Amino acid sequence: MTDYSLGGAFVGLSNYAQLFSQADFWDALSTSVLFSAGSTILSIVLGVLFAYLLTLVRRGRGFFEAVFLMPLAAAPIIAGVAFAPSGFWDDINTFWHYILHQPYFNVASNHFYFFIMVLSDSWEWGPMMMLVALSILASVPKQINEASEVFGASKWRTFRTVGLPAILNSPVMHFMIIIRFVDAMRAFEIPFAWSGWLGYLYPGAPTDTLSLYLFKLLLVPPSGVIPIPLISAAALVLLVVTLLAASLLFRVMRELRKI
Repeated sequence: MTDYSLGGAFVGLSNYAQLFSQADFWDALSTSVLFSAGSTILSIVLGVLFAYLLTLVRRGRGFFEAVFLMPLAAAPIIAGVAFAPSGFWDDINTFWHYILHQPYFNVASNHFYFFIMVLSDSWEWGPMMMLVALSILASVPKQINEASEVFGASKWRTFRTVGLPAILNSPVMHFMIIIRFVDAMRAFEIPFAWSGWLGYLYPGAPTDTLSLYLFKLLLVPPSGVIPIPLISAAALVLLVVTLLAASLLFRVMRELRKI
């Protein structure tokens, strides 16, 4: 609530009024929320899928667990690079065109890149959700699974009717969902990588999350002067929005446990 001077003169809410009047800020905020929600949901799907696949493995489970956990050990920027247009997707494009005889597709068209951003972030966090799901499955009494086998239920049906509800109704999984969402709201590395690949070097790009938007304001300010008060106000707004979203998620998860 002050200006950027030696004395820090009080300016009230003028920094926030200026921030809220900028369309770039609202675009970055909506991108952050959509990115966080998509990444959280997809990482849960991947984690539960990995956990189910591991329940089918009878030999060499330790090897497959290590393979599934590899993305968790990688730096976030590596997760972005692994799905780069000139890397993984270039190979997919080659297979799509030369093997399946389909026209090339452009990862930058129709916001397809946004899905790839979400996928790369989920690929890194899916193993963590897998570990949580496996720990929950381990707590399910063995008698239930044995009874399912006796009555002829398939592995998938047993998992769908017993394991999956246990995972989705677990307070531990609910806690991880909130943590995952809060962490995704701070996303920087993957949006930064895609912003460079697509040539979006200035604030206001469709790849900008709030963290990346703040970085661009600091690195390439539109007016040539670094807007420190504006950056500080936006950082505080990011904190408040994240806390409000986490509180809302907590209330929703608590109500779900009552059902």
